[in-house]
Amino acid sequence: MRIVVHGQQAFGKAVLEALRKRGDDVVAVYVAPEKEGAKADPLKEAALAAKLPVYQPASYRKPEVWEEFKALKPDLQVMAFVTLFVPEEFLNIPTKGSIQYHPSLLPKYRGPSAINWPIIQGETETGLSIFWPDNGLDTGDVLLQKKTHIGPDDSLGSVYFDRLFPMGVEAMLEAVDLVKKLHPAVVLMDIAMPLLNGLHAARQILKAAPATKVLMLSAHSDDAYVDAALYQTDECVL
Repeated sequence: MRIVVHGQQAFGKAVLEALRKRGDDVVAVYVAPEKEGAKADPLKEAALAAKLPVYQPASYRKPEVWEEFKALKPDLQVMAFVTLFVPEEFLNIPTKGSIQYHPSLLPKYRGPSAINWPIIQGETETGLSIFWPDNGLDTGDVLLQKKTHIGPDDSLGSVYFDRLFPMGVEAMLEAVDLVKKLHPAVVLMDIAMPLLNGLHAARQILKAAPATKVLMLSAHSDDAYVDAALYQTDECVL
C-alpha cells in the first residue's frame, strides 16, 4: 500500500519513522512550509534523510497541487499533525482515503487547544482520535479512539508528551493496519448524534465500500456490528 505521510514537527517525524521501521511503503511526505528564516521542520529533515520526495504547498486548494498528489498514485494519506486546511478534493485522491490524528476524544473538543480544554474543564479523562477528515473542522467519521486519564497534577506537557504523543504514534499504526485489511472495520466511537444519523453515516460508508464492516460503539450499544448484507435488506443489528 502506497502511503503518503502529511504532517509536521516531532509527531509527524515519529509517525514517519515508525511506519518505515516496520516496512510500510511510504512514497512521499507533505510538510507545512517553514516561515522565512526558520529551521527546517523535523519531519522534512527525516524525509530528506530517507531520500523521500518532500512537498510543501502553501495551499491545498489549487488544482495543480491535486494533480501533483495524484501523480504519486497514493493509496492512503496519513495525516500526523496537520494545521493547514485540506479540502476533500485533496483528501479523497488516495484510493483508500485519508486518516488524521486529533489529540482529543472527538467530537467534544474540536479545533485548536484540544489538549488544553479537557484539563481546563476539570475532566478526568481525555484521549485521541484517528478519523476520516472532511471539509469540516475536525469532523468526519472516527476510525478509532484511545483514552487516558488526567491526574490532578497533570499539565498540557505531561498529558501530551507522556501519553497522547506515544499513544498517537501507535494508534496511527493501528489505523493503517485497519485500512489495509480486506474487510476494514470503520469504528464510530461514542456516537454523539441521533442513532438514525449514525446509521445514515454507516450506510454512506457501505455505499462507497460495500465490503466494509462497520463497528459502532456508543452509549446505547455494545460492540454492535452492522455489515453490508444487513444494510442491503434495510436491517441492522445493534
